[in-house]
Amino acid sequence: MRLNRTLLYTGVFVAAVGVALLATDLGQLDAAALIRTLGLWPVAVIAVGVGIVLRRTSVSLAGGVLAVAVPGLVLGGILALGPRLALERGYLRELEAAYERHNQYCADLGARLDFGTVELDPIGGCP
Repeated sequence: MRLNRTLLYTGVFVAAVGVALLATDLGQLDAAALIRTLGLWPVAVIAVGVGIVLRRTSVSLAGGVLAVAVPGLVLGGILALGPRLALERGYLRELEAAYERHNQYCADLGARLDFGTVELDPIGGCP
């Protein structure tokens, strides 16, 4: 049986993103620790470089797994950090206000067609 490395690497990457999101969601990492950890993002670039260097050696599988797992953990940490920072640093209120400013017009309409005439009636009650 031949190993499809593309599928293996994709699976490891997605699993690494999920592990980072799950660890953050379960409260294993607070925002400050996550920010300090994400400060080590150049390690992801190094891991990709090591994977490329080890591509044609006997440890190419381990190098490839390392090359996709570390960037997956970094991306998962970034995805987990965004909403957490918005909540902890008060950006959520600013985002809500911007959303309300952008969506201030109501577009709930009902339409009725009577042999050539169209009536538009507001439905749903706009806020």
